[in-house]
Amino acid sequence: MKPFKNLNTFLENKFPEKQMAVIAQSLLELATNSTVRSELLDLDQYVKSFMREMEEGDSSSLENVLLKLYIRLHSAGSQYAPTEKELLIKRKGYSCHPGGLSPLIRAERFIRPESIVADLGAGNGLQGLLLQYICPHRKTLQIEISSELIRIGRIFQQALGISADRVEWIHDDIVNVLIEDADFVYLYRPAKPLDSGNELYQAIAQKLSAGNKPLVVFSVADCLAKFLDKRFSIFYTDGHLTCFVKK
Repeated sequence: MKPFKNLNTFLENKFPEKQMAVIAQSLLELATNSTVRSELLDLDQYVKSFMREMEEGDSSSLENVLLKLYIRLHSAGSQYAPTEKELLIKRKGYSCHPGGLSPLIRAERFIRPESIVADLGAGNGLQGLLLQYICPHRKTLQIEISSELIRIGRIFQQALGISADRVEWIHDDIVNVLIEDADFVYLYRPAKPLDSGNELYQAIAQKLSAGNKPLVVFSVADCLAKFLDKRFSIFYTDGHLTCFVKK
């Protein structure tokens, strides 16, 4: 049940960017879904804050409460079984961190209906699911070592009405997964850039270098640049997001 009868109209009037209105709609669909709410019992306070700002606040204050809702949803299911935790430690891995909304907005121009998108260290897959919601495409590969995060991600997928054939959940270590079919790759610093963490980045760089298919890489808090070969060039960076293209 949506918090407003004319939700789309409200959002379009509040957000100057079309993508932000779509993101807000998707996050509210998640936050008002009964199954999602049964998993996250504190969501009501986020929805109430958003509804209040919709009626009383400006676009800046509304974006702030939207970010808080996004961060809460992004953290859902952040648990690891003992063997998964062992692998996380071995890889010098980080637990899931929210990559932010700006990469989602910037990514739209690079994702086409036939695209295959890979999220390396997807967490509960919220980022990849939002990309499917903003710009529907052939398939998203969600690669994650936590089975609990994947369980929550599947709930999110169903709540957003994204069909099963458009998302593949891969419960595995990134180094074991083939991503040669991807033409857009997203990652947010999956590991600390030292020791075995650097080994992970080297492995990712080798995977990205495989084949001759054009490829766009969005790397948040980038640690990949020094491992990528000369076919990759940076076409955008803002200190938070670094974007590469392989031609």
